[in-house]
Amino acid sequence: MEMLTRDLLFGMNALSLAGFALMFAALNLSRQPKVAKLWSIGLMCAGTVLLFVGVYFKAPGG
Repeated sequence: MEMLTRDLLFGMNALSLAGFALMFAALNLSRQPKVAKLWSIGLMCAGTVLLFVGVYFKAPGG
């Protein structure tokens, strides 16, 4: 767990960066007409969960 919660870029850990990457992919997928909107909503939710988990483990009490 140490590797996932260590600061990597601009004070964000690997979990937070993975969350932002998933949300970025969801935004790009939502622009494609062939892709179902459910996929982009699911990826956006997963990215948000990863971001919150990363912030939770970064907190001094976590």
